[in-house]
Amino acid sequence: MFDVLGVTALLLLAALGSWLALRAARARSRLVKWVGLPLSALLALAGAVALVVVLAGFYKVNFPPYKGTVTGIKVAGTPEQIARGARFAGICAGCHSPDDKPPLAGRDFMKGGPPFGTLWAPNLTQAGEISEWSDGEVIRAIREGVHQSGRALVAMPSGVFHNLSDQDVEAIVAYLRAQAAVAPRNPATRLNVLAALLVGSGVASTSAQPPITQPVVAPAEGVSAEYGRYLVSILACRLCHGENLTGGNAGGPGPPGGPDLTIYLAKWTAEEFSRTLRTGVDPYGHKLTGNMPWKGISAFASDADLEAIYTYLHGLPPASRAAK
Repeated sequence: MFDVLGVTALLLLAALGSWLALRAARARSRLVKWVGLPLSALLALAGAVALVVVLAGFYKVNFPPYKGTVTGIKVAGTPEQIARGARFAGICAGCHSPDDKPPLAGRDFMKGGPPFGTLWAPNLTQAGEISEWSDGEVIRAIREGVHQSGRALVAMPSGVFHNLSDQDVEAIVAYLRAQAAVAPRNPATRLNVLAALLVGSGVASTSAQPPITQPVVAPAEGVSAEYGRYLVSILACRLCHGENLTGGNAGGPGPPGGPDLTIYLAKWTAEEFSRTLRTGVDPYGHKLTGNMPWKGISAFASDADLEAIYTYLHGLPPASRAAK
């Protein structure tokens, strides 16, 4: 992935600035030297720095620090696996569907947004490119954020799905394989120099995660704080509510900031918590904002799952700063 035209433009900008600086340095006019030389030198420097940062950004995307090893696993695709994987469909649809529900035919992330190139959440039905991937490659993409080609994925929440158990990630693959093909196949990701500038400067990051080399086993299902903690980790709660669930970074980069759950839920009962995520209305009659993916969570979670999540969240000390 490389923006040839954009990089060439930056190279020409740096060269133009250098040429103008050289001309200004040789000029007989003091005004040209005093004004033209600093401005042209600044132009050359800005172009050169931007070029270096952009190249670093494209390097991070195309040559991520982690590529992992693709296992030769073949998912059985049993009815039980497909049914379990279907529970994740609502979560996946938040990015991979234009209307937040299956089929997972993809979505244009750049539609109406900043001009960062072409960035689609790909078509995950059998019409999409993953129909040509092995099961191991799909699993690596989900949990480690690496494309079949070896480049890093972009905007894939692999930092969250890195915690998925082997059982759950295999169930997701089984469900994806069972979907009917929904055309068309979406355009490939093509980031431009603006996106590469953000990645190279560290403002944005890719989805690449450390390779998973050991079996990942989830806690036993049931109404327990341990299982609730696992569910919180794979449902991306920390993306908005903060690493310690004590509130997200409102107004900062990334997902919108959510409230401090260690305080917000302190006065709620388990029944009120479950009803809120089933209906989208909290115990005080307030509708949850559109940023809160309660529909996807509701579609995924059983009543016992919601009780387990409540048990874990309700047991956290208020405003705890320790990692949980």
